[in-house]
Amino acid sequence: MKKIIGCLLLPLLALPAFGSYISMTTSLSSKYERGILKAHVEIVNKGDEAACNAQAEFRSGGLSALADKVPQLPVGWTYKTDRELPLALKVPGTYPLTLVVHYTDANQYPFSALLIQTFVYGQEAPAPVFGRLNTATFDKEGRLTLQLKNSGTRPVKATSTLIVPAELTVDQAGRTATIDPRSEQRVSFPVKNFSALAGSTYQVFAVTEFDDGGLHFTAIAPGLVKITSESKVFGLGNWVYVVILAVLALAFIGAQFLRKK
Repeated sequence: MKKIIGCLLLPLLALPAFGSYISMTTSLSSKYERGILKAHVEIVNKGDEAACNAQAEFRSGGLSALADKVPQLPVGWTYKTDRELPLALKVPGTYPLTLVVHYTDANQYPFSALLIQTFVYGQEAPAPVFGRLNTATFDKEGRLTLQLKNSGTRPVKATSTLIVPAELTVDQAGRTATIDPRSEQRVSFPVKNFSALAGSTYQVFAVTEFDDGGLHFTAIAPGLVKITSESKVFGLGNWVYVVILAVLALAFIGAQFLRKK
């Protein structure tokens, strides 16, 4: 019998667990039929610390559906759930489905993780436009750049949306650009740190959608946001410069003292 770890620790009893981490492995499947998007998810905690208040959220077509919340998800346990979203899709093609996994650690600090995949309505066709999203590293705010390429023979007017976890904030998440045939286009997104912890790495996604030739297309580009612990100059942290200044100040005071002697 597996031991269930409690998800609320009293501050006076909470001891630091160095090296502890929560790692979620997620599998998502979906199918659209008769106006209903049916989604199934399985989430396994493969870290060495229990996840608390685990809850899956499904988003598509402007709608959202929350699954039941699990108070504890111990190490090695699996959280399974199904949800349905009624979507009135008119144009056949490929559409995005976003899964947000909400959870907290033992001290109730909130986290979220993203997974985005596509589902098919009527007819699937490979998108002539695809993208590449860079990795951004910052403390408080930064910028992500999406490089789009149109490999087709006709111009495409596409809208790209940056999807980020709750710990980050993106201003003007949607960008629309016209991409000429056999050409490239760049769009950028300013991103701010809302509650992300220093040293964390977050998966983000740029979702590009457009209609062409009676079909709807979706292209997904994954990217990473790395949160630094502090700003750096010449690769050195600010604390290094504080130490250097302190040493120089002591040396100066010592030199003045010796000169008076």
